[in-house]
Amino acid sequence: MLVLAIALLAAAIAVGVWTVAATADEKAVVRASLRQLDGYEVTNVRDGELLKPVRERTVQPLQERLVEIGKRFTPDGYTEKLRRKMTSAGIYSNDAVDRFIATRVVCIALVPVILVVVFGVLGLSGITGLATAGLLSFACVLGPEAVLDRKIGERQELIQRALPDVLDLLVISVEAGLGFEQALDRTVAAVPGPLTEEFARMLGEVRAGASRGDAMRAMDARCDVPELRSFVLAILQ
Repeated sequence: MLVLAIALLAAAIAVGVWTVAATADEKAVVRASLRQLDGYEVTNVRDGELLKPVRERTVQPLQERLVEIGKRFTPDGYTEKLRRKMTSAGIYSNDAVDRFIATRVVCIALVPVILVVVFGVLGLSGITGLATAGLLSFACVLGPEAVLDRKIGERQELIQRALPDVLDLLVISVEAGLGFEQALDRTVAAVPGPLTEEFARMLGEVRAGASRGDAMRAMDARCDVPELRSFVLAILQ
């Protein structure tokens, strides 16, 4: 019950912050619209800053500061490893790694707060207090990484499940006279999902100038699925 209560409180705070941010963004949109009208001009720096979205004015500077703190305490190579894991999870946004590091910093910073709440505010002690504080602290420290690993595992499972059907359609398309890339295009259009998203990304890399072999190896590295690796090796032989 304690864990549920804390989770509900955190959710309520998050909803409140999101509501305030959404309202601020709406006001920024109105200001931006007025700015385009004849005769309306921004008269000072403060008004110019207020025209920016709330994320750019508040969240982004805070995130940059948290990332700076987080990178001071991360081992060499962690950022690159994290970037590969984000790719394996199908997360390709440019700031995904920074957002993850910022989230980890916030979660770790919550550990002292948890200890104060458990032992001070709630007055828990003994085994119950230690177990509650330990469980919540453990979840804060390792939670973000565990969520990311779970997302990677779920995506890999989806790729494994879709692979037989996708390969069947690919074979049928090739036997119908289509070239390999045309068959892939047809398969991507017919079967939505993470596997065909990876095929589409691979095709994009080929059309951007990469060799088919390099693009397929890159796809294999992103997905890290043994069955897909066997397919890639068979095509490249």
